Amino acid sequence: MAGQRDKQLSKKRRPASPPKPRSPLLTTEDYWAVWLGLGVIALAMGVFWAGSTIKPFAVTPGSWSKISAIGQDLVQHLGAYAVICLGFGIVFSISMWAMGRSVREFVPGYFIVFLGSLAIFYLAAWKIMQTWHLGAPLLALIIGMIIGNIKKMPKWFHTAMRTEYYIKTGIVLLGATLPLTLIFEAGGIAFLQATIVSIGTWMTIFLAATRIFKLDRRFGAVLGTGGAVCGVSGSIAIGGAVRADKDHISIAIGVVSVWAIVMVLTLAIVTKFMIPPPGVPVTDASPWYAITPGEAGAWVGTSEYADAAGFAVVAEIATEYGDAPIHTFTLMKVIGRDIWIGIWAFILAIISCTFWERDKSATVGTRVIWDRFPKFVLGFFGACIIMSIIAGLAPHDHVGKTAVKGTFKSKAQKQTFDADFSDYQVPEQLAHKFAYDPEALVITFKGKMSLDELSLLTSKATTSDQAWALKNLHYKSDWFKSELYSRAISPIKTLRSWAFVFCFLCIGLSTRFKDLLTFGMKPFWAFTIGVIVNVPLGFILSTVVFSNYWQAIK
Repeated sequence: MAGQRDKQLSKKRRPASPPKPRSPLLTTEDYWAVWLGLGVIALAMGVFWAGSTIKPFAVTPGSWSKISAIGQDLVQHLGAYAVICLGFGIVFSISMWAMGRSVREFVPGYFIVFLGSLAIFYLAAWKIMQTWHLGAPLLALIIGMIIGNIKKMPKWFHTAMRTEYYIKTGIVLLGATLPLTLIFEAGGIAFLQATIVSIGTWMTIFLAATRIFKLDRRFGAVLGTGGAVCGVSGSIAIGGAVRADKDHISIAIGVVSVWAIVMVLTLAIVTKFMIPPPGVPVTDASPWYAITPGEAGAWVGTSEYADAAGFAVVAEIATEYGDAPIHTFTLMKVIGRDIWIGIWAFILAIISCTFWERDKSATVGTRVIWDRFPKFVLGFFGACIIMSIIAGLAPHDHVGKTAVKGTFKSKAQKQTFDADFSDYQVPEQLAHKFAYDPEALVITFKGKMSLDELSLLTSKATTSDQAWALKNLHYKSDWFKSELYSRAISPIKTLRSWAFVFCFLCIGLSTRFKDLLTFGMKPFWAFTIGVIVNVPLGFILSTVVFSNYWQAIK
């Protein structure tokens, strides 16, 4: 009996076995950002293949100039805002619980972040803010900093200020908006010029930041990508990939935004001066500085640091010279340069965890590299590859169709039209592709219409309404733009914007002005040196080296 009692006591005294470690797949922000991002993409594509779209539930406020418009928009989109708030909120709350955070503190803090972000979106939609190209992320940062420096955030609210989680989620969603098929659409020359500009500008800013001004290498990488690729989005993506400090990303966004405004004003004036009057061709007898509208668009695409600001410049040129500058800008900036986000993110993530973090470990083996590697970058590429595969599944028998009465809308232009095609003479070469249905009052085009085919069709237009209707048909003939992008990628892009604004509002709320002042003007001057290299490099490539290519685009 005594022996049995001793055995029972010894069993009781045995220390409990340590709990089994939980999988990082459910306990780290990196993986949760991947699951959330890919989940949004799966939802958008599932609804798309079912013949519908999540677009009605993925919205931001529309442009307004009168206060009454805010109330109207709020009433119209209240349900959509509730869906976004609850959709993100539920997943974020579940992930907070899985990661051992306080859900009780997170939920009220998240609702405050969401409502603050909604207010900032409304402010960014004000026409005055749009005129000055002050986007929602920059406004979120500025307003957050003002509030955060006036009143320190309570400790419980910090649970909801998940800046890295929000930014990582946004970057995964960013991958879905940059399918690799864009490289083929850009063409060899545009991608080659984008490569030269991206590498040249990045190296200049990075070396200036780290060698001349002795800034942190991660800071130099964030600044360099902001100038080399696509401004704010590039800075955000690389800041997360190299684990840069939040102050680095904040300053980079501020510097990029300042130069974007400077360049939009400068390029608008300079290009208009350099382009000859409408109808006057550029010849050997023209002044040495004369350039064509197509070359101007490519140059703007090379030397502007924000898509919206660049579109503002080329749209102004297009009002007098046609669509060539819009087409060349799109090929150069929106397609050619922006696709480099993913390339830089992957390369710099490896460099950062292999070399820049070496001081944290005596050896850097494969296991160490994997542990340090930001897993959300893999989510970014996964989203990019998934969307690339889907984009490659475009139906070969797609027929573009548009009514003869409607509205053409792009990033640079918006125009209503009411065309009559009863007397339209179809070019003989395109008679097997183009058709007009007088009963349904629609025009159709078989397959994807090229710019040359659009130029041929519009050459037969007898009214401006016909030309705008044909331009709309050109858009509708592109399955990727009119179907996949419009109904699936565009709403993903909108939800990405929400994640970015969440992030930058939280960064602002937790940033002290004195912390930013420690860097002085060094980041600005490092970026400025990059601008000094970028602008003439873009001009030479667009107007000398590849001038024949850009001149040929109409």
